[in-house]
Amino acid sequence: MVIAAWPGVNAEWSREIDVPSTSSVDAPGTVRRWHLLDNGAELSRRGLAPLGTLLCVHGNPTWSYLWRSLLAAGTDPAHPWRVVAVDQLDMGFSERTGTFRRLADRINDLGDLTEALSLAGPVVTVGHDWGGVASLGWALAHSDQLAGVVLTNTAVHQPAGFPLPPALRLALHPAVHRWGTTTSDAFLRVTHSLARPPLPADVRSAFMAPYRGAARRAGVGNFVADIPVDGSHPSFAALNGVAEGLRALNVPALMLWGPRDPIFSDRYLKDLLTRLPHADVHRYEGAGHLVAEDRDIATPVFDWLAGRVTQGEDSPADNGSMGAGDGFTPLWVLLGELAAGPSAGAGAVVEMAPDGTEARSLTWRQLEENVGRVAAGLQGEGVGPGTRVSLMVPPGVDLTVALYACLRLGAVVVVADAGLGTRGLSRAVKGATPDVLIGIDKALAAARALGWAARRISVRDLPAVQRRVLGVKTSLADLARTSPGQGGAAPAFSPTADSPAAVLFTSGSTGPAKGVQYTHGQLAAMRDTVAGTFGIEPGDRLVAGFAPFALLGPALGTVSVTPAMDVTAPRTLTAHALAAAAAAIDATVVFASPAALRNVVATQAGLTPEGAAALKRVDLLLSAGAPVPEPLLDEVQRLLPAASLHTPTA
Repeated sequence: MVIAAWPGVNAEWSREIDVPSTSSVDAPGTVRRWHLLDNGAELSRRGLAPLGTLLCVHGNPTWSYLWRSLLAAGTDPAHPWRVVAVDQLDMGFSERTGTFRRLADRINDLGDLTEALSLAGPVVTVGHDWGGVASLGWALAHSDQLAGVVLTNTAVHQPAGFPLPPALRLALHPAVHRWGTTTSDAFLRVTHSLARPPLPADVRSAFMAPYRGAARRAGVGNFVADIPVDGSHPSFAALNGVAEGLRALNVPALMLWGPRDPIFSDRYLKDLLTRLPHADVHRYEGAGHLVAEDRDIATPVFDWLAGRVTQGEDSPADNGSMGAGDGFTPLWVLLGELAAGPSAGAGAVVEMAPDGTEARSLTWRQLEENVGRVAAGLQGEGVGPGTRVSLMVPPGVDLTVALYACLRLGAVVVVADAGLGTRGLSRAVKGATPDVLIGIDKALAAARALGWAARRISVRDLPAVQRRVLGVKTSLADLARTSPGQGGAAPAFSPTADSPAAVLFTSGSTGPAKGVQYTHGQLAAMRDTVAGTFGIEPGDRLVAGFAPFALLGPALGTVSVTPAMDVTAPRTLTAHALAAAAAAIDATVVFASPAALRNVVATQAGLTPEGAAALKRVDLLLSAGAPVPEPLLDEVQRLLPAASLHTPTA
């Protein structure tokens, strides 16, 4: 029995178990001894019934110690889960078998172990590095027990056109491989050095403990040698089977990622998301390969388990669809109905010029036709269900058309506020791993310089030289001109309530901006909730001083206009700009943030009689994001005397 004296580990968790092997590399009747960290006995002693089991599989050259934070969190009475963290054979404190165990063997080994443990569902697999692949192989073979999968920096496929990471190429080189992975402990030390911040000395010592001496490091070298570099490798078929099998894996998935990983970079995260597009992603800026050491992963894992797997009464999963059922109406349906009805020639979207005059507008018929044409053009460029499209376009006609075109195709739109600044915006866009970026010139220049997306589409037509410099293939304008037929070809996408629709980033006011994934059902439910709560109906006219409401407007059937302001800086909204936008559409509804309202009140001296009269015709004012002090509400009410005010109060 291994008695643990490692920091962060309860000695009660450490156990060994004899497991009959069915692996082809072992003779019939072979029994292998495994070491585990398992909190099952502690849960039982404390009278805690587990909600399920986390089956945690380490990579190379770590061991079950990697998962100690999950073991501790799983013992919390608030969310008891049995956590079984394995030491793979030839690794950690498990038996040194003297055999070369390939990927298929390791997947089979895990099955032998869970059979010996009589592990029953629900089981959520957790994997890191090449343990991620092994855990997914087990998951695919045990779908009857599987409730979800969690992955941290791993890969199941080498993207075409990209070489293996330099660190792996070096470790595989014949002149380096045996010395670097087995004869010496260099591979271990280099891996441990990837932690950000550096590992404390006692933690580093714990990670080294099972691998002291070349005889105990054979598995480390074999693990590296089993990386399939091409189709001729003996483990290529097994790896490819896992990679393709993921496309049909319909269970909740969570990815916890450190982008500063010289081995499994964001390109591998992007590949995984093409196979598991419904996955939730936590991308920890500044974290690296050992993300479980760099950041707190236990809190998001157990929050996710409560929301996506156990689905308790108060969990986010119960509320995630916001009441959307299978019979929901997608966001774009009303556009088509209004375009075909008596309102076809009425205004739908209005865009204001910087001087406060009306710059552009579309009727419902024109909006429907433009959306159809751009959708058909994007479809011709390969945009379809699951394609991630970053929209870096100011609110107005172009953004509205691009957004609804993408939604119709089943593409996942990525929207991050330019107010995050270059660094925050870059973090957000890279974290969302878009396939395509549609942007104005400034955004395209940043995308080219910072590598935000390989495929770029401009809003307007650009000269040939500028297109080459910015790496732009086409434009929204060109797609709309060249797509076939009246309104373009009809996209064939028909979403379910659970189909991913958008990744919207938080403001970043309380820490790094976080991408929140919304489904088509959630967006539809948001529209219906806003309409039902505030009585907003088709024919209402909305001034949106907040970009999301400008985009939601057409789905509500409202005429929508964004006032002349910098939407990334709400304090730039003046009373004159608000009144000009209200007058342009004879507004009935205004949405503006508390900061915007404060500046509107401060600049009311600049109102013209016509502007003041337009504000007096507003029926409803909405504000959110922060409490609004009562004195400010009183001032706003005097400007909009007929409006019903709905906002948090201080």
